[in-house]
Amino acid sequence: MQLRQDGPRRYRFICDYLYTEPLGNPLWKERMSAEYTRTSAGGGARWSNVRIARAKGFEEPFPEGEVQPFMEGFEYVLGSAKDTLKPEFFRGFPAADMKPKNLVWDTHMIEDFAWRYFDKLELNRPYALQTAPEDVPLAGAGTFQNRRVELTWTGISKRADRICALIRYEAFGNKFEASAGNVIARGRSHYWGEIWVSLRDKQIEYATLLEDVLTEVSPPGQPAKQLFSVFRKGTFEPLPK
Repeated sequence: MQLRQDGPRRYRFICDYLYTEPLGNPLWKERMSAEYTRTSAGGGARWSNVRIARAKGFEEPFPEGEVQPFMEGFEYVLGSAKDTLKPEFFRGFPAADMKPKNLVWDTHMIEDFAWRYFDKLELNRPYALQTAPEDVPLAGAGTFQNRRVELTWTGISKRADRICALIRYEAFGNKFEASAGNVIARGRSHYWGEIWVSLRDKQIEYATLLEDVLTEVSPPGQPAKQLFSVFRKGTFEPLPK
């Protein structure tokens, strides 16, 4: 099945970051929200209205958030995933904050899972994307190792009155190491989610992202290491035309 697209297609991507102590005691939370426009089926992309909001208590509502001007109108053509893994791709982005870069990486991951492997999936049969762990560079900030990524076509569902293939993705026991200035972070990640892919034109009608991260941070000049958890919860859905 071929991807078909008539005109630009706009999405809202919201991803919450819930920070806790290792035993689950809440610390604070953040929300990344953005509008993503795929200008063509060939891979054109543009970002706008990117905001970061913060709240102390998990039960507190998020404020509107602060606009991230460096991402306003950020536009590119994705020739391959490797383009987004180079430091020069994110020229002008803050080096110490990975969340804006995660927007780009997560979106490309969802699109890649939905489109590249679609014709290889069989109902209820997990499909492994690699035979051994693979290291992914984090645009000069470190490395993320995918231990084993699996996709599974789990059935047929409906989203926005469209019949969709429902695809589950998962990758557990991943490792990473990243640095920002003199601060070094190491940890492990489990991530998973679902993607609704239209059987009419292969467009993504909805997607979810969940990630459980345990991080060990080594602050400069301090012998004691800090341990904390981050749980990410994201939704990716079309905006009205």
